[in-house]
Amino acid sequence: MLDPGLPLDQLKSAYENWRRTKGGNLNEVLNLFDDRIEMHSVLEPGVKHELARVQTSREDTKAYFRELLDNWEMIYFPTEKVLADGDTVVWIGRCHWRNRKDGNVLDTPKIDVWTFRNGKAVRFFEMFDSLGFARAAGLL
Repeated sequence: MLDPGLPLDQLKSAYENWRRTKGGNLNEVLNLFDDRIEMHSVLEPGVKHELARVQTSREDTKAYFRELLDNWEMIYFPTEKVLADGDTVVWIGRCHWRNRKDGNVLDTPKIDVWTFRNGKAVRFFEMFDSLGFARAAGLL
């Protein structure tokens, strides 16, 4: 059963605007997060890259997205499917980014798993091609 407080339409709109503006709607995205968010990436925290850190607040997530947008150029970010059950939403799509420093490109399937409480995201986990990211980020 779908949680009635789930901001599903807002989330779908945020993804569409993220794609359309190539990340220009950061405040809209940040407004989805609770002040205390647990944000993880498929990247292990031991990976020596800023995007591998675990974020634990809305301010941390803002720094994560600033790092991403300052150092990577979005090429495209299409949504394939959005699934919701209870307090969980799964976004399925792709992301294609260019490293602004050296022009390396990452084009990968991407899955985001959101957990909401009282209309705000309290947990976010993103999965993508970590080996492809390491190559594009110049870590290998």
